[in-house]
Amino acid sequence: MSANPNMLTQTAIDASEEPARRAWLPLLSRFSISPRTVRAVQYAMFPVGLLLVWWWATSAEWLPSNVLPAPDAVASAFVEMIRNGDLAEHLGISLWRVVKGALFGVSLGLALGMALGFSPAFDSWIGPTFRIVVQIPSIALIPLLMMVLGIDDALKFFIMVKACVIPLALISSEGIKNIPRSYLEVCRVMKLRRSTVYRKVIFPAALPSIFTGLRQGLAHVWVALVAVEILASADGIGYLITWSRLIFQIDVVLACIAVVGVIGFAIDTATRRLELRLLRWRGEAA
Repeated sequence: MSANPNMLTQTAIDASEEPARRAWLPLLSRFSISPRTVRAVQYAMFPVGLLLVWWWATSAEWLPSNVLPAPDAVASAFVEMIRNGDLAEHLGISLWRVVKGALFGVSLGLALGMALGFSPAFDSWIGPTFRIVVQIPSIALIPLLMMVLGIDDALKFFIMVKACVIPLALISSEGIKNIPRSYLEVCRVMKLRRSTVYRKVIFPAALPSIFTGLRQGLAHVWVALVAVEILASADGIGYLITWSRLIFQIDVVLACIAVVGVIGFAIDTATRRLELRLLRWRGEAA
């Protein structure tokens, strides 16, 4: 007996797929299109539409070319930056800064989040001050920090660490505080050692919140770095944007903005996939 194509297609799509994806089921059944292809088409629809509107606007000359360059001019500027090495040089500097800032920011954010979550005494002493610092935008600190740290890497490092620590510490501490007390009661009844409780119960229960904070922290690191490089830097992708704007190379500016967006998307996607791999047990438990 041959299998029903509709049943095969329904089985191929995970039950957790969004409703928007389920709307494509009739199309999948008729043309045997894989779910991965459907996702790729969905992801590409808005960028392609935006690109067509952009091309139409430049063809109709809604704005001068020195204000809104054509897509092919931006693509040519991107290729030229690759050819002359400007993109590799400045992007490499920025990415190395992100690595250093993220490593220290993640370590400090996790330590602070666990301390705030595990220790009510630490939370009562440090928590209020930390939550006041959270409300201060990093950009408001840049003029003061420039006078103290200059515009070298120390300024970028401080801003990146602050941008990473805040969401990671806040979200991970809340995740630890929200662990069901019944878990701890069971541990007391079973007389488990403290190290076993932390390793087998508390840390796995708080891991989803930790990964949520990690994703936001890493995204904020990249955004904060580009912002501070635009305002106060002599190198990096943000500096390249500022310098190109000053000499009216708007095509280079737009190409750099596109690179910044792609890098940010790649960081978020990598963190999301790492989360799915390490927290695969959540789907199995469901």
